[in-house]
Amino acid sequence: MAEDQSMPAPGAPDPLGVAREGGHELAAGFGSAGPVGGVSPGPASAPAGQVSPPAPRRRRRAVLAWSLSIAGVLLLAGVGAVLQLTANLGYDQAHTQLATALTKQADEASHNERVRAVDDESARAADVLLGVTDPALVTDAHRAGLTTARDHAQKASAAAMSLTSTRVPEPGAKPSWFWELYARTARLEADSRAVSTLTSDLGHSSEELGSATSAIGETGLAVLKAAGGLAAHIESDNTPSPNEGVLTLRELSARLVATTSFDEQVAQEFRDYATTVQQVRDGHVATLAAEAGPLQGARQQIEDFARSLVPGVLLDFQWADRVNDLGGDNGYLSGETRTPIESGQYATILLSNSVAEEWPGDSSRALVAHEAGHAIATKCRSMVDNTDSASAEAWATAWAIGMGFTDPGNGTQAYGSPPDAVVQQAMACR
Repeated sequence: MAEDQSMPAPGAPDPLGVAREGGHELAAGFGSAGPVGGVSPGPASAPAGQVSPPAPRRRRRAVLAWSLSIAGVLLLAGVGAVLQLTANLGYDQAHTQLATALTKQADEASHNERVRAVDDESARAADVLLGVTDPALVTDAHRAGLTTARDHAQKASAAAMSLTSTRVPEPGAKPSWFWELYARTARLEADSRAVSTLTSDLGHSSEELGSATSAIGETGLAVLKAAGGLAAHIESDNTPSPNEGVLTLRELSARLVATTSFDEQVAQEFRDYATTVQQVRDGHVATLAAEAGPLQGARQQIEDFARSLVPGVLLDFQWADRVNDLGGDNGYLSGETRTPIESGQYATILLSNSVAEEWPGDSSRALVAHEAGHAIATKCRSMVDNTDSASAEAWATAWAIGMGFTDPGNGTQAYGSPPDAVVQQAMACR
């Protein structure tokens, strides 16, 4: 090959401007990543009449990435919405459960406080009974049982007070975000369990308080009834004793025996009863002391005699040298009877010492029978006109005659003989 036929250097223009036969026109960017015969991705526009080449592949990738990001955001938003809804529902359910548990706890706490109040009152009432030292009224066995029951009640009360003073949780404000809601829901559920346990403990405490109260009540009632039943025996052992104390003793005894519940009020009545028992005993000692002397034996015989004539009527006696200005130093036997005007089967008989000095003479016996006739009229008020002195004296004289006392000391010497009709009427009063 001749030298003048050599090819131009690569990239040099063909001097003839014509492609050599069999040759190829190469892109100016030959050797780039583009395909052979392709168009270089330069800024030059395509020749007129030709279609623009498709968009580059990397633009499609950007759109896909953008689309995937949007989808991810939407997916996360959906998951977050589900979590938020679930957290709200769970929180609301836990909140409702806690509210219900708190309501039940409040009701049980109120019930427990009411039961504890009764328990505390019973314990205080037991203390009142234990404060009575008379072994006849509170025996050793009753004292031991009452002490045990009282101590049990006090312990139950202290435990109950501790439970009712326990602070209970509050739901608080509702959080906003689901992670906060989940945490608060777990706490609410734990609080509900704790409150339910407290409510159960309060229920058991109320049962314990009720049991302790019942034990005190059972023993307390036993003490009341046993002591109340001793009244008649105490009265008999302390005759004579002033009517006032004996009447109070009878009244309080009847209340104690009839009581069906044990509380501070009835415990106070028991303490009053114990005080009255001692008053009756003291009255007995004082009465015997007042009657001491050479006439004491005769006086006691006369009092016993009068009481035997008027069973059921409570009698007091007073002794003096003169009664109604009459007495032994002027040769008279004298007596007087004072009775309640409207009600009550009791009386006070006043006698001159001369009656005891003449005892057991017929005149003394008849005079005492006449005074007993005034006293027994308290049992037969509808038969006697005690507002009229003459009628009252006629009644007492008639009653003594009806009882077989014919000595003029029966009232006939002082007031005359009563009509037979009055005697017959008086005989119906026994």
